[in-house]
Amino acid sequence: MKLDKDWKWQDVLEIGPECNERFLDCQRVPELKELAIPLCGFSQLEGNYRVGRSAPMCNTLLYSVDGAIELFTPEGCQTVEKSELIILPAGRPFLIELQAPFWTMSWLDLADTARWSELCRNRSPSEYCQSGRQIFHTIATLYYEKSESLRRPSLNYLEHYLLETLKAPTSQSTESQRLDQLFRDVEKRLHYPWSVEEMATLIHYSTPHLHRLCQKRFGRSPLQQVIHMRMERAKYLLNSTAWPLAQIAEQVGYHDLFSFAKRFKKSVGVPPARYRKSANNDTET
Repeated sequence: MKLDKDWKWQDVLEIGPECNERFLDCQRVPELKELAIPLCGFSQLEGNYRVGRSAPMCNTLLYSVDGAIELFTPEGCQTVEKSELIILPAGRPFLIELQAPFWTMSWLDLADTARWSELCRNRSPSEYCQSGRQIFHTIATLYYEKSESLRRPSLNYLEHYLLETLKAPTSQSTESQRLDQLFRDVEKRLHYPWSVEEMATLIHYSTPHLHRLCQKRFGRSPLQQVIHMRMERAKYLLNSTAWPLAQIAEQVGYHDLFSFAKRFKKSVGVPPARYRKSANNDTET
């Protein structure tokens, strides 16, 4: 879908049967009144999903956890992917439409109070955010927890993450957060044959820019950082498991034991078998 210059903003609510949403209001969780949050929830969306507001009464935050969504605002159209926060101030029209296979997110309506409006005003429609999963799980905990006393810590967490994510980001902190998220994703799949191009695509930067960021942050190129992480994981596995060297090699992305041993010795200074023996001797003494 493309909005032309004559598009008139409308109230739209199209939610297909494959969409799974959970809502919380002040009747279900009365303590939300303390934070001036009349409504919030978490969603796992597939198929038909299209929601728009011509003049929303609340500030709305949407934390993208996985997948992607198309966001239309008076500033234009953009694709919002995981680890991004959509900020929609009260009174400003918007339309969100699911065109990707799925979208997982949590969302909050914040009352148009001085506190929340000040934090939501004059912001980019979407910003990088590394706390989306925490917000998602916090809202889910509030949804399923029936005890008011047990909900209290989650409400404190929710307020903390809200204020943290609504702080005005700086370019440097945003780049640092994106880099941290990238290598958290890489760490989950150290066995995968990562390339610089794939990592740059994940972080939405050019390969030269990713290289500059890694050199500045780690003193290493992107691939050297991956190797460093693999060797750190290998050291941990050598210390804490009795796995064969071939199995450890595969876990950290080396299908050739010789290549793994050569790389490990170059990085650590000793072959993996000697490192394991030395570590075991240190433990025994």
